[in-house]
Amino acid sequence: MKNENGIKSNYEMLKCIWMASHVIEYKLCDNQFDCEKCLFDKVMRNLLNEKESLSTGISSVVNIISDKLQSIEYDNQVIYLKNNFVAKEICPNTFYLGINPVLICFLDSLSSLILFGCGENIFAGQQLIQIFGPWGEINLSAPKNFLIHDKVGDSNDIPWKSQWFAIIGCDNHDIKNGSLSKEEWGRTHSRAIDIIEEIKLKVPTVGETMHDGGTQIKSLHQLLGSKKYAAILNSFNP
Repeated sequence: MKNENGIKSNYEMLKCIWMASHVIEYKLCDNQFDCEKCLFDKVMRNLLNEKESLSTGISSVVNIISDKLQSIEYDNQVIYLKNNFVAKEICPNTFYLGINPVLICFLDSLSSLILFGCGENIFAGQQLIQIFGPWGEINLSAPKNFLIHDKVGDSNDIPWKSQWFAIIGCDNHDIKNGSLSKEEWGRTHSRAIDIIEEIKLKVPTVGETMHDGGTQIKSLHQLLGSKKYAAILNSFNP
């Protein structure tokens, strides 16, 4: 337990600039404060731009998602795993665990994220997290066998607020041996871009109303309907 407590104490000294400025409640820096090359920083700035765009009615929700997808690049410092997970090494056999940025781009109007098995051994295929929103829920299962040391952030945080939601223990060779190749990740990324480009051709823009003349369109699940939206979320599983 000494090693785990030691790791946790170090985390307290790594407040992200977004946490230090009180924009978010919890986020530890995992990129040596190199904000220019930080995916989380880009996502947060996109969210701020999105908020401004939505208030002026200039940009549609599909364009926002498309821009986010186009800005994502393969990161050699990240380990891309199956079932929409990513990992990043903290120290030997210890990793942050997060959600693939491609999936995060499509997630909107989230209510909560539940992590199962904190402090326990999790086996490949076992349910690991459950994500809820007004559109329903999706369940993601563990891509590998590992031990969940601790959760990161609050259980009600949405994925893009904390990026990494757990700290796990796993053999270095085992987790890297089961990772997706750059080509496999690229195919998932390209498929996501194709999906959003196809949606662009078929949906109204933000500021217009649903076909029944009622609710104003502000999110992707409103445009597509909950069933089709959930099917897209579940399709990003190479």
